[in-house]
Amino acid sequence: MIKRWYSSFYIKIFLSFLATCILFFIGLAVFWNYYFTDMFYKDKKELLTSRLSEVNKILASYQDGTISTRELRFGVRIIARSFNGHVWLMDAKGNILNGSSEKEGSLIPTSMDGLFIDGLKGHTGFVAGQYKLGAVDQIGLLTYYAPAQLNGEPIVIFMNVPALEISQALTAVRWNIVVPLIFSLFAVAIILYVLSRKLAGPLQQMNRAALEVAGGDFTSRVPVTSNDEVGELAKSFNFMVDQLNEWEDARQDFLANVSHELRSPLTTLRGFIIAMNDKIIPEEKYGHYLRICDEEVQRLQRLVNDLLDLARIQNGVDVFRTHPVELREVIHEVLELVRTPMAEKNLILLDALPSPEEGPIVVELDTDRFSQIMQNLLYNAIQFTPPGGKVTVSLDFDNEHAIIHVKDTGIGMADEELHRIWDRFYKVEHARTSAAEGTGLGLTIVKHLVSGLKGTISVASVQGEGTQFQISFPLYPGFTDFYERGCSSS
Repeated sequence: MIKRWYSSFYIKIFLSFLATCILFFIGLAVFWNYYFTDMFYKDKKELLTSRLSEVNKILASYQDGTISTRELRFGVRIIARSFNGHVWLMDAKGNILNGSSEKEGSLIPTSMDGLFIDGLKGHTGFVAGQYKLGAVDQIGLLTYYAPAQLNGEPIVIFMNVPALEISQALTAVRWNIVVPLIFSLFAVAIILYVLSRKLAGPLQQMNRAALEVAGGDFTSRVPVTSNDEVGELAKSFNFMVDQLNEWEDARQDFLANVSHELRSPLTTLRGFIIAMNDKIIPEEKYGHYLRICDEEVQRLQRLVNDLLDLARIQNGVDVFRTHPVELREVIHEVLELVRTPMAEKNLILLDALPSPEEGPIVVELDTDRFSQIMQNLLYNAIQFTPPGGKVTVSLDFDNEHAIIHVKDTGIGMADEELHRIWDRFYKVEHARTSAAEGTGLGLTIVKHLVSGLKGTISVASVQGEGTQFQISFPLYPGFTDFYERGCSSS
């Protein structure tokens, strides 16, 4: 029963808040204790510090031979009487040398051994406490210790001053601090207990709903009963469940699409292999069917490469190696790569790029990834543009962006297809085109690559007239002024 009570969610919240408050009150008590202690002892600390400098002067005179041992003893005792205390000069063995009390020649009290050792290490400090100096206890004693040298040997100077009145005043102040803090702690504990129970209700509902979602039930929702932070948390939880539901649907679709895309070429390959093993296919036709098998293997290879590319980009593993590039030159290089396949399909490639006299168009890009973007768009245009059609690549810029258009005179797309082209494995109906060798991942990769390079991409299409993609990248800083001057002069 006790274990179950302790594992309760609101009890954990209550205990956590209570522990925080206790730590806060302890810190507050320690701070005020330190503050008042320092304030009450401040004058005596300043007095002992000034008297220490006088003792050091006497020691210096003694070591110079200016004064005798008797004069040293007499001077130290006068300093001790000036603050109604004791001054001890202790050697490295803890023996009290010339001092201001009858304890000369005796060992340091054992209760002060820690201070003595700290002083031998070269440290200085103030300590308030109780020390047995004789037959009775000395109450409220303030001790100041500091390292020094006497005849080339290390010694420790102890200065003790009674502080009974200060000790009594501090005791009264401490009670005045602790008692209100204890009562405040009880009041805060009651308030926290009530608040924790109020907060725990919706949180416990979220906990149960989270377990149901973890079990695969995406219909679970948390009722929103307020407009405060807890209510906002409930709304966010419900939104998260909606997103998870969508992602689960997308995951199922993704697996189904991958399975379908892999099954087709694998089925073809297995069928041809079995047919050739069973001698169903004549040997003279092996070459023809092996070429078909090679095409299917290449299709599988493209699919796997696209899947790996997409996974790296979406998971942030792919690193973009960007650097300033002259955009017109990079586009020229890409166009040279696609001229041959366009000529083979009897397509006309037109480029409408600004002349070099208009100045450089510099954009920060990863050249390889930008080339991949352009090739995907251009091969997409080749695939869906019939022979005799045109593919136009143009480049323009404004004060802030470089804008690239890739336009074709192909089959175009209907509105219901247009908003799905960025989906994984989505393909235009095969009945409208004979080129069905694509993986359906090219435009998805293009979308992610453009976003990774801090650009934007959009598409417009008219069925039967063609499609136009527009890509925009921010101009490289430092060239903006040049473009502004060029635009204003034109």
